[in-house]
Amino acid sequence: MGKILSILIGLILLALGIWGVVAWSGDVLVFLKAAVALMAIVVGLGIFVFGVSELRAGGEEPPVLEAAPPSGESPDQASGDDSQSS
Repeated sequence: MGKILSILIGLILLALGIWGVVAWSGDVLVFLKAAVALMAIVVGLGIFVFGVSELRAGGEEPPVLEAAPPSGESPDQASGDDSQSS
């Protein structure tokens, strides 16, 4: 019963929404224009803040990790073979 009720309420609200867009098309268009303008401001501000933070952190480089020795050798053997005497 709950599933059928949610489908009916969804259909009623969908029909009311379509009727509202048709009946108040001028107002809906003004609202959409305002929403696009506000979204452009928010996205532009976010990109600006991201760019400034990238400039401030531009001098930092990630740490370089040393490569692991080949699987057959121990770390002592891989670091220098000239330490062994013949």
